[in-house]
Amino acid sequence: MVNAALPYANGSLHLGHIAGAYLSPDIFVRFNRMIGNEVMFISGSDEYGTPITISAEKQKTTPEEIAEKFHREFLETFSSMDIKFDFFTRTSYQEHWETAQEIFLDLLGKGYLAEKPMISPYCAKCGRFMPDRYIEGTCPHCGFKQARGDQCDECGRTLDPQELIDPRCVLCDEVPEFRETSHFFLRLDLFQEKLMTWLEEKNFWRSNVLAFTRNFISAGLKERPITRDLDWGVPIPLKGYDHKRIYVWFEALIGYLSGSKIYSEKIGKPDYWKEFYYDGNVRTYYFLGKDNIPFHTVIWPAILMGMGGINLPYDVPANEYLRFKGEQFSKSRGIGLTVAEALKVIPKDYLRFYMAMNLPETGDSDFTLSDLQDKVNSELIDKFGNLIHRVVSFITKNQVEPVPGIPDQSDLKALEEAERRFENYSALISKVQIKRAFYEWLELVKFSNVYFNDAAPWKLIRTDRAKCAAKLHTALVLIEYLDYMLYPYCPSSAEKVAGIIGPDNFSSFVSSDLRRPEKSFSPVATEVPFEKLDLGSRNENRIDLRVAIIEEAVMHPNSDHLLILKLSLGTEKRQIVAGLRNHYELSDLKGKKIVLVANLKKAKLRGEVSEGMLLAAADGEKVVLLKPDEDSLPGDRINLGDLPFNMSGQLTIDELKGFNLKIENVDGKNVATATVSGKQMTMNRNGISISTYGEVGTGSTVR
Repeated sequence: MVNAALPYANGSLHLGHIAGAYLSPDIFVRFNRMIGNEVMFISGSDEYGTPITISAEKQKTTPEEIAEKFHREFLETFSSMDIKFDFFTRTSYQEHWETAQEIFLDLLGKGYLAEKPMISPYCAKCGRFMPDRYIEGTCPHCGFKQARGDQCDECGRTLDPQELIDPRCVLCDEVPEFRETSHFFLRLDLFQEKLMTWLEEKNFWRSNVLAFTRNFISAGLKERPITRDLDWGVPIPLKGYDHKRIYVWFEALIGYLSGSKIYSEKIGKPDYWKEFYYDGNVRTYYFLGKDNIPFHTVIWPAILMGMGGINLPYDVPANEYLRFKGEQFSKSRGIGLTVAEALKVIPKDYLRFYMAMNLPETGDSDFTLSDLQDKVNSELIDKFGNLIHRVVSFITKNQVEPVPGIPDQSDLKALEEAERRFENYSALISKVQIKRAFYEWLELVKFSNVYFNDAAPWKLIRTDRAKCAAKLHTALVLIEYLDYMLYPYCPSSAEKVAGIIGPDNFSSFVSSDLRRPEKSFSPVATEVPFEKLDLGSRNENRIDLRVAIIEEAVMHPNSDHLLILKLSLGTEKRQIVAGLRNHYELSDLKGKKIVLVANLKKAKLRGEVSEGMLLAAADGEKVVLLKPDEDSLPGDRINLGDLPFNMSGQLTIDELKGFNLKIENVDGKNVATATVSGKQMTMNRNGISISTYGEVGTGSTVR
């Protein structure tokens, strides 16, 4: 059971929504179906959120018109991005009302709901009680100045309007009064121990989700109001509450359940949904942005516990934020690109490709058009697309029938590597590590290019045509593996490639087809299958800075001041030679995170190969390593200001010196900087500046 957060039907979807909550589950669902798992995939429009009524009042229209407009737009947007739900529901459907009201009455009857007075914001100028989201102010926890009365989008904390600093009405900017009114409360306090016990088995959750949830519950759960003074929403199924409604954060969560019921009716199997919600062997996944974590890891599980017998969430893989030039994509604040805007200049699969490589799974990630262009052109087109073109054009031009032969050692190694990478990829996606899984594809693309170059069919065809045909068959098998691995990420492109290489009996992507003992292919002559992307001017950041971990440090056998360091960049290993012998003990280096210039040209230093250069700061008295932030992972890219590496190739040491790397004081802290196009820029990972392991003076050289 895969559920994706219901977006508020009050504005266009932007790329932050896609990266945060919708691309990952689509990839996950496509992969699971590819390996033979049965999946139900549900999302829908949240039509009763107060942002909709706010938009309606500002635009002098009705909430119904706003919701209808954006529901239609959502369907078009998801279709345009090849994101395909089994059913995209609406919370305005009668079936949803009935399900929400049934659950309300069920919990009320069991004592999990209680009516009591509460203090709510009242706007004297508007003449009414205002829902939480009608009040904005400064978050008391992180200082974000546009926090809402129910939650801060910046730090993710749930809030009460009374907690806000300098609260104001979003409609008229009036300072609200706080008056008493009567509402129903969900007794979250009754679920404190049950939720903590349930969390004990969730050690496989993403660390940010698990830590946030544990902290949230440990702080003590309190009763939470689930009704509001509104005329827009699901009515309370009791007499005497005509001007109150079940509030959105309680009712919208039920959209997953009601949506699955409606879908089951539509396909003529009314009880189908029960197979997903009552069978204890079924895993239920909820995909969402980090601002939605407490609603899905505390409130929704508590509701389900109260109902009894229903599967609790198996995993809640919440993503962090996608940022645009350092700022969080925001529909309400107009920051970032809408999907429609992006698709005017970028094909859908190029967007999916880049965002998959850049998913904010373990930390915020930045979206830049220059980086998108470089990643697509370099990885998808130059490496994968060109490989397909070279193999297929050679086969068709020379009229070679690619058939299996007696494999030599390189062929066996190639097939083993494809299977190994596919198994790694499958294991990672199964654990919802979508981004890391994609890097298995990237590594297999590199391997496949090396295999084809080493096979050199242009030479072999002159001496052994049968062996040449066998090598070409192996190359096509590698491409087929790559195409299947690409399919969940870029389905339209994968289908195009399948048509080019022509696997026999191809009808759909089913992973068992990869293991057919005898494959036959009928390639079709083509140009490079993907067109290069040109989005205009490039940035001038030519330094590929990455986080690396020192796995081993040994003395250089031929030098008194050099060390040989073995590094991990996540999916890649490197060796470098560094002049640190007089500055660090070997024991101090092992396990340390460093900053690596990964695109420095290879060099031999006293007979040992060095594949890059670590960066350290020197002030004339001491040398200290640059220090990435604690949450960084091996392989993470480091930007210069808001400029990512522009994938423009290797650097010489003299070119690197031209960037004038230094330690400078920025906002009271000494951090690493570089000069790009005459402008000094801070080295940073996701906006977190790169510092040093020890103190050095301002102006110290980084080398």
